[in-house]
Amino acid sequence: MRVKHWQLILLLGLVGVASLMLLPMELLVDTELSPIALRALALIQPAILTCLAVLVGSLTAPKIGLQAPAIRAVVDGESPLPALKRQWLPALVVGVIGAAVLVLYQLGPGSSLTGSTGFDTPLLTRVLYGGITEEIMTRWGLVSLFAWLGWLMWRKPASLPPGIAAMAVGLAAALFAAGHLPTLYALESGADGALVMAVLLGNAIPGILFGMLFVRRGLEAAMMAHMATHLLAAVVLAVV
Repeated sequence: MRVKHWQLILLLGLVGVASLMLLPMELLVDTELSPIALRALALIQPAILTCLAVLVGSLTAPKIGLQAPAIRAVVDGESPLPALKRQWLPALVVGVIGAAVLVLYQLGPGSSLTGSTGFDTPLLTRVLYGGITEEIMTRWGLVSLFAWLGWLMWRKPASLPPGIAAMAVGLAAALFAAGHLPTLYALESGADGALVMAVLLGNAIPGILFGMLFVRRGLEAAMMAHMATHLLAAVVLAVV
């Protein structure tokens, strides 16, 4: 039985969701549930959001020329290498920029958060959930949706206008950044304005870059850049 395009994207996204089992959620919630049960419950919402993002992206992205070319090649029984060869270098460049932003945040405003709670996101979760699942939610789901809506309002031009693509990328990046605020307040209920702004900018800037990669090179490029961001930042922070 042939695997469908959306099924492969969903599988990748759920692998990232499963990596949330590594998060020490019990440090944030006072409950009688066992750590395993609490962590399992924490998977429900992101799993639902991943399914919705895959559905939305699969319905809208093809209509406006947004793609996941390497995944498409695998589904079609072809080699993904030609697509990946066009993606890896831009993804690496963006990953370096994203890592620089993340390192500056971790050495600055974010340095106090982990120490105050003992809560830390494992690198594997950052790479799999952040690099794969968040890209499916934010780029494949939100960017595709916003771009499709703009395309409709623009009376369905033959190709996606750059202004609409930029609007979609910016809106999705803003929501991506705002989506980190609940975690911030769970870690630091008295977070001041400077810390909130640092979290917003520290996530919005890479989010815009990932979105540009998605529009220009495909979903896998955004994934690789996001994963590289966390991997490179981890290396730098380990030696600083």
